Amino acid sequence: MSLFSRRRGSADAPPPSDEAVLVIDQYALPYRSPHWYGHATYHVRVFRPEAAPKPVVVMGDLDNDPVASITNKCPEVTALVAGLVLGHPGVHPTRLEDHARWLTYYAADGPIGERFCEVYDFDVLPGYEPPLVKHRYRDLRRDQAEELVGGTLGRWRREDYTVAGLQRRRVRVMRVHPAGS
Repeated sequence: MSLFSRRRGSADAPPPSDEAVLVIDQYALPYRSPHWYGHATYHVRVFRPEAAPKPVVVMGDLDNDPVASITNKCPEVTALVAGLVLGHPGVHPTRLEDHARWLTYYAADGPIGERFCEVYDFDVLPGYEPPLVKHRYRDLRRDQAEELVGGTLGRWRREDYTVAGLQRRRVRVMRVHPAGS
């Protein structure tokens, strides 16, 4: 079962136009916690509703260390998704919204319960190199998220939502390593 599995008999379940699992080495990210977590994994689904001017990207954790949660790493993961999945490498953080609408998802049986958030208003804080990006988010109800992607979204249970489980469904896995390694 995946985050957005088609429900049997449901004609309004939108198929994603792209899907990937990102396995990101912590040293590939510009800002790292002193807490070692090795790598983090995220499930990415891209939807292209007919009525929408740009894709809707939904990103979810695959049982990450809290330090590497999509909440804590959203700007960095979003920039990687823009380059690796959407084909827009090097997008300036303030231009991420030009290429997609960005949503995060949290499982119903997770520590905070089911939650959809739209992430927006990416901005670069002055004086940091590499750039430090901040963002805003707004909580969405399930029906609002479903309206954005153009149909019904399946529910996800954490124990079924793993890299191995997604690989069995033939979802491609993209490994992100530090430059030069």
